[in-house]
Amino acid sequence: RYSRDRARVCVTTTLSAAAGALTVILLAKVVSHVWDVAAVCNGVLAGLVGITASCVVVDPWAAIIIGVISGFVYMAAVKLEAKLKIDDPLDAFPVHGACGMWGVLAAGVFCRPEYTYNQVGSYGFIYGGDKGDLLGIQVIFLIIHFIWVGGLASILFIGMKRAGVLRVSAEVEEMGMDLSKHGGEAYFDLAPKSKAVA
Repeated sequence: RYSRDRARVCVTTTLSAAAGALTVILLAKVVSHVWDVAAVCNGVLAGLVGITASCVVVDPWAAIIIGVISGFVYMAAVKLEAKLKIDDPLDAFPVHGACGMWGVLAAGVFCRPEYTYNQVGSYGFIYGGDKGDLLGIQVIFLIIHFIWVGGLASILFIGMKRAGVLRVSAEVEEMGMDLSKHGGEAYFDLAPKSKAVA
């Protein structure tokens, strides 16, 4: 059984990553009219994050759908961050947060009854039957996760803000952390020419 499951993990992970990459590059081309290499990389990551929760319990066709939807989720989250003026230069939330949430839900949608590992035998709702309740379990998990992480992060960031260490100075922010903290420019053609702060 475990050899079969390992093989399935390899196939579903690869298919979801490829589907995510293709979806994001095509969406990026439609939106920006540019073939964007960074978009391909983040599309691969979106597909990988989207399939992580369910890679052992879904079929290859479901992995492709999960990857495609991960691409759409990623692009929507990027647009949402831009609209909300959230500074996320690496698209960490769209890739890991948004696609991670979708991935958790995807397990509740596409988990095959024959592949499930949970002790009560719950599986994805698309297969019908009396144990197709995994999506509800996944939603409860996400709610608990939001409460736990949101609560702890709030304590951390409020404490850092009150201690005055949450943000760098305006001068360092304008110069960029690459130059001021690491001694070199990450984006040579985009960075303003200025001296490093000691």
